[in-house]
Amino acid sequence: MDVICCEQCGKLFNSMGFFRLCPVCTERDEKDFSMIKEYLSEHPLAKIFDVANDLSIPIKQIKRYLKESRLEIIEQNNRFLFCEDCGKPIRTGRYCDECYRKHHRCLGTYYVGNTSKKSSSRINLTTNNRETIASPR
Repeated sequence: MDVICCEQCGKLFNSMGFFRLCPVCTERDEKDFSMIKEYLSEHPLAKIFDVANDLSIPIKQIKRYLKESRLEIIEQNNRFLFCEDCGKPIRTGRYCDECYRKHHRCLGTYYVGNTSKKSSSRINLTTNNRETIASPR
C-alpha cells in the first residue's frame, strides 16, 4: 500500500495502486459519471461540449472517462480524442486498434508452476525475446 497525493484535491491517502483519487474524490467522480450516463440516456446524440456545459463537468474529466474506455464517441472520425502513439482519431481508450495490437503482441505471460518450496508460483514475462521472472509477493 502506497501513500500518494490525490490527483484532484491533493490530499494524501493510502492507495492500493489502481486508484489515483482519494475516497472522497472517487465518490464525487462516480456521481459525476452517473450524471453523464443519465444525461446521455436522455440525449444520446449530445456533443461533448453540451454535456460539459449542461452538467458543469470539466471537459478534462470527460476526456479522462473516454481514455479509461468508460465512454465512447459515436462519431467515426472525431477531432477530440487521438491515439497516443500514431495520432489517428479514436472513439475511446488511449490507442487505436492497430497500435494497441502492436504494443501488446510483444508481451506474453505464462505460468511456470511450482518451482521451489519458497516460491510456490512464479510468473514469467517475455518482452522482445527477453525474459523476466516475477515472484508473487
